[in-house]
Amino acid sequence: MGKIIQLDEALSNMIAAGEVVENPASVVKELTENALDAESDQIDIQLTDYGLKSIKIIDNGQGMDKDDLLMAFKRHATSKIKTHHDLYHIASLGFRGEALPSIASVSEMVIESSDGTTTARKLTLKNGHVIEDTLGTVKQGTIITVKNLFYNTPARLKHLKSEQRELAYIVDYVNKMALSHPEVRFTISHNKKTLFKTHGDGDILKILHHIYGSEIAKEMLEFEGKNSYFNIRGFACKPAFTRSTRQHMSLICNQRMIKNNRVLTAILDGYRTYLPVQKYPIVYLSVQVDPLLIDINIHPQKLEIKFTEEHSLLTLIKNTIETRLRDAYLVPKVKKEDKAEPNQTKMRFSNTPAEEKKHTYEVEPVDLSSEEPTDALNPLPKDHRRLPEMEYIGQYAGTYLLFQGDEGLYLVDQHAAAERIRYERYYEAMRQDDFTRKPLLVPIQVHLSNEENIGYQSIKDTLHDFGLKTRLTSSNEVVIESVPSWFYEGEEEAYAETMIRKLLNDDDLSIGVMIDQLSKDLACKHSIKANKYITRDEVHTLMRDLEQQNNPYTCPHGRPTLIHFTEHEIERLFKRIQS
Repeated sequence: MGKIIQLDEALSNMIAAGEVVENPASVVKELTENALDAESDQIDIQLTDYGLKSIKIIDNGQGMDKDDLLMAFKRHATSKIKTHHDLYHIASLGFRGEALPSIASVSEMVIESSDGTTTARKLTLKNGHVIEDTLGTVKQGTIITVKNLFYNTPARLKHLKSEQRELAYIVDYVNKMALSHPEVRFTISHNKKTLFKTHGDGDILKILHHIYGSEIAKEMLEFEGKNSYFNIRGFACKPAFTRSTRQHMSLICNQRMIKNNRVLTAILDGYRTYLPVQKYPIVYLSVQVDPLLIDINIHPQKLEIKFTEEHSLLTLIKNTIETRLRDAYLVPKVKKEDKAEPNQTKMRFSNTPAEEKKHTYEVEPVDLSSEEPTDALNPLPKDHRRLPEMEYIGQYAGTYLLFQGDEGLYLVDQHAAAERIRYERYYEAMRQDDFTRKPLLVPIQVHLSNEENIGYQSIKDTLHDFGLKTRLTSSNEVVIESVPSWFYEGEEEAYAETMIRKLLNDDDLSIGVMIDQLSKDLACKHSIKANKYITRDEVHTLMRDLEQQNNPYTCPHGRPTLIHFTEHEIERLFKRIQS
């Protein structure tokens, strides 16, 4: 007896807060959704110190009188549903009635509201309890201020991401809310500096322009489709503009921001064969459907929903995007550049001796015109060789290099070999404490979205540690003024953007893992590709450099750089021998 007790209301609210309030972005989400359900057409979000010190949200919605204001802080108190029938016809964003009491239980809150017909009331709460009830001044609408979030739950504070990352989460959420409600004017500011603002005129393309910039907005392809159950519309960016994560694929259903991995997969299926490996498109997709065909009550934060006729939706999305891309003119526009000399664009490898690589990482194209052509590809003394002694005899399919030796036939994957060489050079270069930098005659500019602009502040020092001198302009452009000397000539912009995007999207990785992944990414993207014929001299340089690597036998991803066919195996395949 007495083992089971009923928790008091304050403790129940704190437990509920664990499901509803994960971080400052969760608070902004819940309070903004309440403002939208109150039919606000103007929402102002003001943040102080990344939302940890203060989150203030001002709306011009319907507001509340005194009785409703007090009732709103009771658990499961809501104006959105009243019967079981309503649960299957939900048109509002919030309906559980847990947000306000849960947030109030882990913060200090001040709320002021008026319905426009009665005198405004102002409540001050701490630990979820009303400690002051006074008259307010707002004419109509609601002003909510959440201060010192998680002050009474220090374990929650400990598990938050970096301050810049938490702010980026908030901006990303507001971006998507603006896309789901283009008729509402959103403003978000941090420490009195405006980060994002929309006009509320219903123009989705304008909002995409605010988020991603004019270059991306101009390359957006509008699409729409419908079947018996669903109507979809949206914008899909041309495949020339991609991102390294799925984060920029925005999904909206009945004006609700959602997450659904199967829908994301359907979008990617529509882009099939158009995207590079591990690259994702920028897409805005809005789905309209009868509320009876969806269940939004399967996730505490109402982010994930279940579609009754899901297969029908997935097929519609895939076919619509696939058709739109097929009908579009997708030849990339070429920017005007100075023409390179014919021999300057060939991919070659450094002839730097192994002992010098410890001190310099300047990798320049190699001029082998003065060297005598040779088929012997063993630059090291015999007792130091890591690869077998072999003779180059040709190239197959522009991809595989063929060699013969005393032990049989060897095939070398030129791309895998080049990846290994570049990977080890990049890895060793980025591990150095001090970089030799080379200034750029013409600085490189990389455009960031407003969310990435915030994240940039948290990676700026890391970029400097990696040898990039950067600065941010007022138009969200990262200007790169100097780069590490180990950057390949002509590849500075591609290398720098790869590093910036990788650091922005993987801020939780340790420096060792980050160096490894960056090295792999750069090595894979900028090595000799398959179906590229290379000269005998280039083969000679490639194999000489491969011989000098710590691990010349596999590429950074574990694929073999060379395979071996013994003479015995070849003769058996030709039935010259029986066993």
